[in-house]
Amino acid sequence: MKQTLLMIPASWFDGPLFFGWLVVGLIIMAVLYWRNGSAKEAIGFVPMYAIIAAVIYFLLPRIQVPGLNPEDPGGPMINSGLAIRGWGFCLLMAMTLAVGLIYIRCRQIRFNFDKILSLVFWMIVCGIAGARLFYIIQKWDQFSADNLGDLIAKLADATKGGMVVYGSLIGGVLAAGIYCKLSKLDWRKSFDVVAPAMVLGLAIGRIGCLMNGCCYGGVCDSQFGIEFPAGSPPYIHQLYEGRLLGIESKVEEKVNPSYPVLVESVAADSLAARSGIKVGDRIQVGYPQSEYFRGIHETDLDFESYISVSVEGQKSAVPISIRSLPAKSTKVHPTQIYSAVNAFLMMAVLWFYFPYRRFDGEVFAIMLIVYPIARFVLEAIRVDEGGQLNTSLTISQWVSMGTILLGFAIWAYCRTTASPQREIAAN
Repeated sequence: MKQTLLMIPASWFDGPLFFGWLVVGLIIMAVLYWRNGSAKEAIGFVPMYAIIAAVIYFLLPRIQVPGLNPEDPGGPMINSGLAIRGWGFCLLMAMTLAVGLIYIRCRQIRFNFDKILSLVFWMIVCGIAGARLFYIIQKWDQFSADNLGDLIAKLADATKGGMVVYGSLIGGVLAAGIYCKLSKLDWRKSFDVVAPAMVLGLAIGRIGCLMNGCCYGGVCDSQFGIEFPAGSPPYIHQLYEGRLLGIESKVEEKVNPSYPVLVESVAADSLAARSGIKVGDRIQVGYPQSEYFRGIHETDLDFESYISVSVEGQKSAVPISIRSLPAKSTKVHPTQIYSAVNAFLMMAVLWFYFPYRRFDGEVFAIMLIVYPIARFVLEAIRVDEGGQLNTSLTISQWVSMGTILLGFAIWAYCRTTASPQREIAAN
């Protein structure tokens, strides 16, 4: 896991970054004016200049990463800077390589790359928006804020992930369909061209999920299991359910929201046992932000901090030292790696099957049928999402079933409407 690649210091947002952009922007406009001898291009740059300045001044300071205050490590956290995330880097790589793959295919079949590039642009924009919107709807209870500005910043802050693949698929496909309709582009052939690139982007994106620590699996006792550091999503999940305290439990949030964790067993001489927690207790584990755990385990600041375990029926919570907790999570299934391998293999199949497709739209339909099957199975290993609609099936499993049906419908439609005179093999 490598969640943060580098950090832009908080001091840069006190003025240097904003004023630096003002100077750079003025230089760019001067160059545009000097190069063309006209103010038209320089004036055309002004809207972008203003938007970037607004983002630097208003948005970026609000999405800085909180960290421990060296002068008061036990007190409120302070802004430590803007994190450049490994997940974001992988997202950028995914988009770049996907466009490269599409360019190669367009060259092979003499397809209009300029039009496809415009289509891909709108797919990326709407795909990212759809992925974020899907996540916000799914996790709306996590987006509370004191004012509208902070709420907007939280909604926009996807620096640590917070996107859903199916939201991206829905947004991207809808945008592509509308673009093909407006530009009179053959949507069947266009979708076949972009399908392998979509899956390639997914594969690289899952590597980003591994770096971020999200989309994790359940406890794994085999040699394939991996551990995640303190403060990572799997670590926090295991802390919440009591596993890092030495507890085996059942989480029943709907049965008892105040004390959702039912203790089923307690390991001898564990933190839970030494704290007096017994089988049959209902507990609620309270803990600070994930950055707090990383700060404690990654710095030499000399102070003590605690998590609290509230037990139903007891007036006072049980304090447990954070430094007494494990530095890493229990081993879990690396579902991010499983997903990435699956996506790379699927990309290869779609890529090499393209010349042998029997009708336009078949490659895209195959993607819609095969990917959800693999996703449905992987969801059974993942533990970061709960069941929906009073079932054990996650929202992604429900969407997977719908996507499979859609894939068969598209396959049948494209097959029945295919022109018998067209020779696909000539491509």
